[in-house]
Amino acid sequence: MRAATGAFVTLAILQFAGVVFLYRPLVDAIPAGQPLVPRAVGFALSTALLVALLDWVSRATQNSVKGAMTIAIAQLLLVDVDYVLSGERMVVAGAASAVVLLVSWGLTGLVHGRLLELRRMGAQ
Repeated sequence: MRAATGAFVTLAILQFAGVVFLYRPLVDAIPAGQPLVPRAVGFALSTALLVALLDWVSRATQNSVKGAMTIAIAQLLLVDVDYVLSGERMVVAGAASAVVLLVSWGLTGLVHGRLLELRRMGAQ
């Protein structure tokens, strides 16, 4: 079996089982609660976590733009493609979201990479 085929089968089985037997029963049984923090605080915290992820992926790929695009494409595939295909989001909304993701992550990757370069130049 090819690696990609094996990965497809494994992911399909695990995600299907996880959604059907764990996630969906919990979502259906437990109502959504109140926000844990104010909206602005939540935005700042999630942005900080995303930047930490970018920094880690950029170090692993040794390229800030490649790291940023890896995150953007993963986010696009995990949310936009799935939502459009399942009918939870219109194609136009999915396309707009894709543009926002690709532009914002691409520019963030450029800034991250440039600042790393400047820091390295200053350290020499």
